[in-house]
Amino acid sequence: YAPSTSPGTPVSGPPEEPILHLPPAPPWPSTDTPATPLGAPTYRPPFAPHGPYAGPAVQAPRPKPPKPPKKPRERSALGAVTFSLIFVALGVVGILDLLDVFAIGASAYFAAALAVIGIGLLVGTWFGRARWLIALGLVTAAALGVATVAESYDRYRGVDGAVTWAPADRRDLAVRYEQSFADAVLDLRAIDFEEQETEITVVINFGNATVVVPPDVDVTAVAQATAGDVNIFGHQRRWGMDNQPAETVDLGADGAGGGTLRLNLHVNAGHMEVTR
Repeated sequence: YAPSTSPGTPVSGPPEEPILHLPPAPPWPSTDTPATPLGAPTYRPPFAPHGPYAGPAVQAPRPKPPKPPKKPRERSALGAVTFSLIFVALGVVGILDLLDVFAIGASAYFAAALAVIGIGLLVGTWFGRARWLIALGLVTAAALGVATVAESYDRYRGVDGAVTWAPADRRDLAVRYEQSFADAVLDLRAIDFEEQETEITVVINFGNATVVVPPDVDVTAVAQATAGDVNIFGHQRRWGMDNQPAETVDLGADGAGGGTLRLNLHVNAGHMEVTR
């Protein structure tokens, strides 16, 4: 029981200690500090280019600007000019052929065209471009080879049965006539040999052959017989197995002039006669 005291009356005894009033502690976790959500730990590579020792970022080099497109080359006129000159050359050869200035065959036309193509390619090494002329030149060269081989084997050949060859023009004249196992007649009287040099080969394997020439042509006959005989303008010749050629020259009744004809005569077995 504590005695009551009146107000203003001092109280004896030890003084009371002051009381410190603290604010109430906030509940845990505190709402003042946002809580970090728990999760997988973040990872930072320890080395370059993203680590702590990474140097300054290197910028990628700028791409080079694209090259401007090349201007298209202008079309060269060399090909067209060469192609036109080919027809001009063929026309000149054709005129010479029609005028019968030279003995012109198919190979002459291909040779003229090939010569022009070669000149065009040579000019193209310095001026202009015409590569397609190479292909045209190869085709023309092949055609020239075929024509040359065909002309070298240009001949009329009989196998059996009597045959008569009577060319009406120099165009129809072959370089070789051959007959086997029968008779043959070669009539050259319709051919104009004036101011011309012509060479013809006649072969008889087994039988009789007669060659008739114009009256004014100068004839040089080279005869070779294995088994048989040859009569050249009345000159009879017989051969045995020696097979040696013999030459006979006859200028005709008018003497020298009227063209030149060389006959290569081969008799394997039989008889051959040359007359006017």
